[in-house]
Amino acid sequence: MQRQSRTFKLRLSPAGMDLLIDSHCHLIRSTRALVAWGTTLLVAVDHLDTLEPAAVIEQLAAITDAGLAGDLEHHLGAPRTLNLTASRIAERIGRTAPEKDPPTLSNIYIVALQLLTRTDHETVRSIYARIRHNSARLVDA
Repeated sequence: MQRQSRTFKLRLSPAGMDLLIDSHCHLIRSTRALVAWGTTLLVAVDHLDTLEPAAVIEQLAAITDAGLAGDLEHHLGAPRTLNLTASRIAERIGRTAPEKDPPTLSNIYIVALQLLTRTDHETVRSIYARIRHNSARLVDA
């Protein structure tokens, strides 16, 4: 049997760690479920994947001065689909703005976490429910 999850490394500054904590708490408050840290990143990236590339590009441009990336390493367990979704976002950004360097997965994760904190509770619950439903289907398959 193949392992369905893997570990993702986030390199954050102290402000970036605060962002991760705020995103995690927002997800818990929205869903009223105690979730793993990696689930927070998965929900955030899944939400980012629903946005138009122009909106993602705008958010990516804003994080360069935000000071959220850093030297503190954090390892989060999440399904392999997280990497696939983040890579798909990067590819879509690359096709939309070929004159720019494609975003790093790290920057995609940070932008996704930022946007999650500003996402309304109903949308967060909907994304979380969809992820749970898709995970159950994978386990049953």
